[in-house]
Amino acid sequence: MTEAYWGTTNIKVASAVASFGAKPRQLDPVTRTIKESGEVQATFWFEAGAGAEAKAEMERPWSEMKSDPESPIRYVRAALENRETFLGLLKRAVPVRVIQRGGQTLLISENATSEQRRAILKHL
Repeated sequence: MTEAYWGTTNIKVASAVASFGAKPRQLDPVTRTIKESGEVQATFWFEAGAGAEAKAEMERPWSEMKSDPESPIRYVRAALENRETFLGLLKRAVPVRVIQRGGQTLLISENATSEQRRAILKHL
C-alpha cells in the first residue's frame, strides 16, 4: 500500500490548511533540507485529502482566488499576511527604555547616545 502525501514549503499555507482540517503526516511531518549553498528549506507534509481546497486557494494570487469574498480562507490568509506585516514593523521598531523615578516617567530611545541619556536623566 502506498501512502499519499503532499507538502508545502510555505508556512502560511501549512498553517491555513491545518486550520481547515488537513492532517500533518504522522511520520516526519516536517523535513529540513540544507542545500550545498547553505540555504535551509523546511517542507511541511500532510496526508492527502483534507485541506486540498484551502491549499489551492492559499497558493493562488489574491486576484485569482476562486472562493467567495467572505470565505473564511480569505480571512485566514489576510490574518497570516497581516501577521507578517506586523512582524516586519516590530523588527524595525526602535526599543524605548522606560525609566521611572520619583513619580515621573521618562522614555529614552535605545538608540540614544550616553550623552543624550545623561542630559535627559538630569531633568528627573
